[in-house]
Amino acid sequence: MDKNKLEKLRDYYDTTDTAESVERATWDERVVSPDEVMVSTSIRLPRSLMQRVRERAAEAGVPATALMRQWVLDRLEAGEDDEVVPVADLKRLIAERARRAA
Repeated sequence: MDKNKLEKLRDYYDTTDTAESVERATWDERVVSPDEVMVSTSIRLPRSLMQRVRERAAEAGVPATALMRQWVLDRLEAGEDDEVVPVADLKRLIAERARRAA
């Protein structure tokens, strides 16, 4: 963020009362319980991939990290029956079956 934007942001929060917003805020318990300690980790992603994640997060109205955390939880909770199969593998299987049937 450039210096001008930082100064505007600082000025806004120096002169704006956010108490009402804080009072209206609610705890988001969809991801973790308040008793669970959060740990930080990092992953290296290509810039274009991270941009796609940010766009999806913006569409959902959540931070990119929250969206990625939810994706990880969804995948872990899906179980083996819902395992992700690469499209290339599916195409190969279809082609093999089509050859056998011909």
